[in-house]
Amino acid sequence: MKPRIEVFDALERIDRRSYEALHAASRAPLFYDWRFLLAAERSPLLPTHKTLYLCAYAGDELAGCLPAYLQRLAAVDPLGLLARAAGVRDRGGELGLFSHMMHCWDSTVPCLEAAGGVREALIDALLRTAAREGAAYAGLLNLGEAARPRAGRLQTHALVERYDAQLGGFDDFDHFVRALPSDGRAEMRRQLRKFAASGASARVLAPPFDEMLEQVCELCFRTTARRGTPHYFPAAPLARFVRLCGDLARLVVIQAQGRLVSGMVFFQQRDTFCMWSAGMAYDRSDFSPYTICFAAACRHAFAEGLRRFEGGRLNDRIKRRLGLSPVPLHCAVARIAPPQPAAPPHRRAADALASAVTD
Repeated sequence: MKPRIEVFDALERIDRRSYEALHAASRAPLFYDWRFLLAAERSPLLPTHKTLYLCAYAGDELAGCLPAYLQRLAAVDPLGLLARAAGVRDRGGELGLFSHMMHCWDSTVPCLEAAGGVREALIDALLRTAAREGAAYAGLLNLGEAARPRAGRLQTHALVERYDAQLGGFDDFDHFVRALPSDGRAEMRRQLRKFAASGASARVLAPPFDEMLEQVCELCFRTTARRGTPHYFPAAPLARFVRLCGDLARLVVIQAQGRLVSGMVFFQQRDTFCMWSAGMAYDRSDFSPYTICFAAACRHAFAEGLRRFEGGRLNDRIKRRLGLSPVPLHCAVARIAPPQPAAPPHRRAADALASAVTD
């Protein structure tokens, strides 16, 4: 039976227990956790015209849910990845309806595999909704190989790579360091020695974060601004976002003489520790703040028995040196034809007459 599609404009219009059961059963990534979606809706990091949830029901059961964000194409693609991969560019205020937002690097179409046709129905609903909302483009971003659509109107393109480490093959952090590439191993040990001699401290914090969260988010903003993307992680919205994520979030912080040297925002769920945002003050220490923060995060992951470390996208050379491996990500995009204006009454009458004559 074809699933019933409903579109909601607020997450809380969906039954939370039903959604959380779907999220667990579908094994969707942490970016589809209820708390993360609520944070994205209530504290968007980039301007968003509408936040929509496309829900598929098999009878009364929620069988699939696809969050989608109606934004200007410049906000859809703040890093320019989509423009390079698929030629999708903001040519003057055009809109896009995409899932998930670009800040998420493990996207899928969360659905119950036993409910046949749900994934396809949700993608069709995404394209119909995009046309109704006046979007120029619609699609899916940051898809792993298994999540790529195999047929239909969406055109698939290689987008970017994310960087992961599978920790299950290592006994502990020291074992992980011994397995690093030779240059990465030497650099990690050198930085750890400098850190040990500095008197600085490393901590992993769970909520509540007090004012430390605002300090980390300000440092994240300044770091991304130095790299030419000041709009990507605005400090105040980022802090609100992380607080709304509740116990999903962790902070890894390095302090020296009472000052914040580096801070990273992580998410921890199931067996995964996911690095999401990072801020560095390179003039506050003699050691590498990025390397030491990464090391502290890895130690935490091993201590918690986590089996997967996600290191985000970009910075290929550094992440490979730190033992992370690239995972290809794709986008799947469709150009949406603009809606045709309704014909005036006299035109409709003439068309009807012509049709009657030719039938």
